[in-house]
Amino acid sequence: HQNFSAGNNENTIEAHVGINGEANLDFLNIPLTIPEMTLPYTVLTTPQVKDFSLWETTRLKEFLKTTKQSFDLSVKAQYKKNKDKHSIPIPFYVKDLQASSTPNSILIPAMGNITYDFSFKSSVITLNTNAGLYNQSDIVAHFLTSSSSVTDALQYKLEGTSSLTRKRGLKLATALSLSNKFVEGNHDSTISLTKKNMEASVTTSAKVQIPILRMNFKQELNGNTKSKPTVSSSIELTYDFKYPHLYTTATGAVDHKLILESLTSYFSIESSTKGDIKVLVLSKEYSGTISSEASTYLNSKSTRSSVKLQGASKADGIWN
Repeated sequence: HQNFSAGNNENTIEAHVGINGEANLDFLNIPLTIPEMTLPYTVLTTPQVKDFSLWETTRLKEFLKTTKQSFDLSVKAQYKKNKDKHSIPIPFYVKDLQASSTPNSILIPAMGNITYDFSFKSSVITLNTNAGLYNQSDIVAHFLTSSSSVTDALQYKLEGTSSLTRKRGLKLATALSLSNKFVEGNHDSTISLTKKNMEASVTTSAKVQIPILRMNFKQELNGNTKSKPTVSSSIELTYDFKYPHLYTTATGAVDHKLILESLTSYFSIESSTKGDIKVLVLSKEYSGTISSEASTYLNSKSTRSSVKLQGASKADGIWN
């Protein structure tokens, strides 16, 4: 079944599409028997296959759960018109005479609100998506998509929001989040601009959890020009890998930091990195660490810099 509608009036423009259907997959339960056959132009023969069930053997039974399948699809888009208008002046001159009947400006409607909705339902999975762009005191964009399923790996939620504020300068803020059985993540960023200052910050974090790997990641970036242009960055990573079938494990961490300062009179940068790893392969242990620090300062009269590097490694019965 299919349904389609569209409309346009004084307030809105919208369109909607709906589709739904049903399917009977009982035929997949019928046992198949394939006789022994000789391949053309060869002496090779294929073995007989008896009572072969597509529903059971291909594991469709575990995924679809039932042979009675149905689905429902719906899509809707809408634009809500804005009553406000922008006036653009047009200079119009007719040769020391004036055409009074000619308009001296063009009126353009302000942007309205746009929304979008999508849904899909079946016996296996349900998907929902909503998105919108809104022109209010701030301009805001938002979306949300999620799923629910009989299979945990297919379930997720992804949401994002971005807003532009025009009060006392410009400010753009964005937030994203993802959640799933195996993966989680978040992202937040802000950029603000005024007559006297510019400031920005970005934070991203992620987590991975699968049977053989657990990993955490975090990254931060900050910068501003309040008293002097400054940028700082940090990255952190930890992981734990296990593969019992090969008697292999690995754990480790990485930490990196960077600071940058600059003025017309000087320039400064500092960086540090630390990392370690420990690996076990077939009952043999391997490990290592590294630490690095570097800094540089430069002005019109002098330059100074320093570098420090330390490292160590160990392997059972090989080196230390």
